Amino acid sequence: MIELKNVEKKLKRKSIIKDISMQIQDGDGIGIVGPNGAGKSTLLKLIATVLKPDQGTIFYNETPYGKAIRDIRQHIGYIPQDIALFEDLTVKDQISFWKKATKKKASYSYVEEMVTSLDLHSVYNQKVKALSGGWKRKLNVCAGMLHDPDVILLDEPTVGVDLAAKDDLLHWLKNLQKNGKTVVLISHEWDVINFICEKIVVVKDGKLLFNDVKENLHHFEQQLTADENEELIKILRQR
Repeated sequence: MIELKNVEKKLKRKSIIKDISMQIQDGDGIGIVGPNGAGKSTLLKLIATVLKPDQGTIFYNETPYGKAIRDIRQHIGYIPQDIALFEDLTVKDQISFWKKATKKKASYSYVEEMVTSLDLHSVYNQKVKALSGGWKRKLNVCAGMLHDPDVILLDEPTVGVDLAAKDDLLHWLKNLQKNGKTVVLISHEWDVINFICEKIVVVKDGKLLFNDVKENLHHFEQQLTADENEELIKILRQR
């Protein structure tokens, strides 16, 4: 379980995350939504240990991040929106490189199942620079999960991805979540959120407005005032 207690974060003296407290249970599928600039990516980076909070504490299984950050990172897989791959390596060499770079070693069967599920064997000997955006996105997700993390954090995992690649990604992620992995993702695509997530986190202006199951979103939406939440209401109605 991951727990955030009164977490705050400033970037360039501007408050991005404001006093957020929440829990992420083992096996959760959570979608983070909100207007542009709401603080969604910053929140994900804090959970991923990429950023440190200025105030408050984040815990992994009741252990504060600051006291065991290296060990905690072995349990978290963070896949940012930006693709971080070596363009001149083949897909096979890319996977081999990131496998060696991880401290926590996943089993051969786990890696093979992931490569097969994402159909990466089809492009195993091609260089990354020759791949389409969809293949790169799938490989990027694979590279971020080669240590078999218990918690998977993804920022817009299907952006710029064709339908076939999207289908591979979503079914692989859902299978992991069904088997006990925790999946937390940011997406502007409601079909992605609805497929993976049972819970929704709504963030606006750095504040946590909603953290509950999807079924209760309608009641939350009804409480929003149109003049102050026009963009947020539009986002929620797209679902």
